[in-house]
Amino acid sequence: MKQLFPAFALLLAVAAAPARAQTGAQVTFSQHIAPLVYQHCTSCHRVGEVAPFPLTTYAEVTSHAQNIKYVTGMRYMPPWKPDPSYRHYLDENTLTTTEIQQIKDWVDNGMPQGNPALTPPVPTFPSGSQLGTPDLVVPMRHAFAHQANGQDLYRVFVLPVNIPADRDIAAIEFRPGNKRIVHHAIIGLDTTQQAQALDAADPGDGYTQFGGFGFTPVEAMWAGWVSGTQARFFPAGMGKKLYRRASILLQIHYGPNYTPQTDSSVINIFYARQPVTRYVQTLPIISPATLSNGPFVIPAGQVKTFHAQFTVPVEATLLSVVPHAHYVNKSWKIWMVKPGGDTIHLVKINDWDFRWQGTYRFTSLQRVPAGSRLMADITYDNTANNPRNPNNPPLQMQWGESTLAEMLLTYFEVLPYRAGDESIVLSTAPGLATAPGTVPMAVYPNPAGTGGSGLSFQLEHAGPVTVSLLDQMGRLVRTVVREKAFPAGPQQVPLPLGNLSAGLYFVRLETAGFSRSEKLVVK
Repeated sequence: MKQLFPAFALLLAVAAAPARAQTGAQVTFSQHIAPLVYQHCTSCHRVGEVAPFPLTTYAEVTSHAQNIKYVTGMRYMPPWKPDPSYRHYLDENTLTTTEIQQIKDWVDNGMPQGNPALTPPVPTFPSGSQLGTPDLVVPMRHAFAHQANGQDLYRVFVLPVNIPADRDIAAIEFRPGNKRIVHHAIIGLDTTQQAQALDAADPGDGYTQFGGFGFTPVEAMWAGWVSGTQARFFPAGMGKKLYRRASILLQIHYGPNYTPQTDSSVINIFYARQPVTRYVQTLPIISPATLSNGPFVIPAGQVKTFHAQFTVPVEATLLSVVPHAHYVNKSWKIWMVKPGGDTIHLVKINDWDFRWQGTYRFTSLQRVPAGSRLMADITYDNTANNPRNPNNPPLQMQWGESTLAEMLLTYFEVLPYRAGDESIVLSTAPGLATAPGTVPMAVYPNPAGTGGSGLSFQLEHAGPVTVSLLDQMGRLVRTVVREKAFPAGPQQVPLPLGNLSAGLYFVRLETAGFSRSEKLVVK
């Protein structure tokens, strides 16, 4: 055991988060603050993204330093809403207490720059995408003009896709063209031509339709987007299907506005690099129909908590949880009770903010035995004390498509259960999956048999990649890929495991001075 520990500790250090924060007078921008800003802030705080000002240079950061100290101190920024003490997720973006203190000390000590030569390079980000270069870009056919009438509008755009053959899809990314008016988007998939008939009957591009698409398409929730959503690839071997003569149905909810606006939103599609054997469904499981204390009515001047329960009829596997509500919602708590009584935490949001919603993807696949109960407590504050209440004085609220009405929905990404799903780990490092300056990667299936596994990773820039398999002592077992050139974007390589003994191994990826390791269990 004494011989094992040093090598094992070294491997853990390779995959660890950035170096420990320093506090007090030692803190400088170049060595300590810049890495924090680039990892947690710059992906949104840059030209062309959602944040109101860039944070890419020393001058930009110091000009907003007092504000940064304030919003990080109160944990308003970075805008990660789930409670990390309840459950962890991929793409988690939180600052530790030490890091928050580090920012405060730096500001209070005069914001020293330090040696500029030690400042890390500003991360480079894909243009027009969070994920890289898409294989297929599906734009709206024309810019849509939204009238300045102060009314919500749900408009469905029918976007035919002509590809020579069906394709397996690794990721679907919606890019809002006008963030001032695009409230959310639901993306469906259809092959029946019914949407074309509805489009032809409505003047202009698309057709107006509240509450769905006006019919039942092949897939009613192929993908979706709300403010704050981080696009992500499905695990290797999982994904969606795009049919060769399908139409993508893009339903955009445009919020009310009083000045003429146009929108030209885009859908980016990324093809799977290895066959998809499991197709993901996105289902709205928790809704007003599952409430035990309905109906869904929130009286004016009251704080009200709704209780939901849904009994799962068949064994399933969950990849993610996606709560959705509007402005008077205050908190969510969603959990699962297995038939034997065990409780599994799914998500807890203590201070809901409509502007920062997301798909919260589990770090491991979550098995749901048949007969399990999905439970939720959802609280709404419809009083004058709620600064986000859209009505002053408060009015009774109930379900509605309007921004000024309310909703209660929770979507889950679901797979039929397969033996061993509960042992599949998608990442051993929550929050590292898509952090700027790292290489997102996942090993799947994990655990794996000697039939093999696969490694998925994503490169910001084209470059040579080496993939190695190490034993638990850190010794090289085999080189899977040696300095092979890969283009930017999502990649997948097989991991042959033949002739290996059962046990713990490490998959190491090296590229452009970066190295990361993931555990792999061979059964």
